[in-house]
Amino acid sequence: MTSNAKPAAVDLAAEESRKTAKRDALMAIEKQWQGDWEHRGVFEVDMPSDDSVAPEDLHDKHPKWMGTFPFPYMNGVLHLGHAFSVSKIEFAAGWERLQGKRALFPFGFHVTGMPIKAAADKIARELEMFGPEFAVPEELETQLSELSVDSPKAGGTFRGKKTKVAAKTGNKKYQFQIMQDQGMSNAEIAKFAHA
Repeated sequence: MTSNAKPAAVDLAAEESRKTAKRDALMAIEKQWQGDWEHRGVFEVDMPSDDSVAPEDLHDKHPKWMGTFPFPYMNGVLHLGHAFSVSKIEFAAGWERLQGKRALFPFGFHVTGMPIKAAADKIARELEMFGPEFAVPEELETQLSELSVDSPKAGGTFRGKKTKVAAKTGNKKYQFQIMQDQGMSNAEIAKFAHA
């Protein structure tokens, strides 16, 4: 008795291809336009070389616009808010470019020194507390896990379990745990203590 059924591997490959066809088409369009933009230097802005314009009139003849956005740093997990915020400034840069301005959008050209320094200081303290392998003593881990945020307030009402800090850290207690969740090795994490 012969079977007309296709091999399972062929069916699976065809199904996967069908499922990702729209995504693959969009990614191909994205690559095409990224190549075009790179070739034409759309996102590159040079200083105007118009010597006929007095320095005080330079901005009137060649208007400029600049926006920036911070690098997401390791104080918590990435979330939709990051994409929402960066898309607004990216849209603004494109709009200003369409208006004829020399629009510059240098990602991460702003002052983030203090939060980064604070995170580096946390790593340094955690290295002192737990060593280079970040081994949290079992008794401390037990004490931390017993802490409850479910305690009732006056009047019998309860607070929510997810605070802003918990949302940012993914319920991690230490900076090194946040960074481990991002796939970093202990050796890489330790380097941040010297930032």
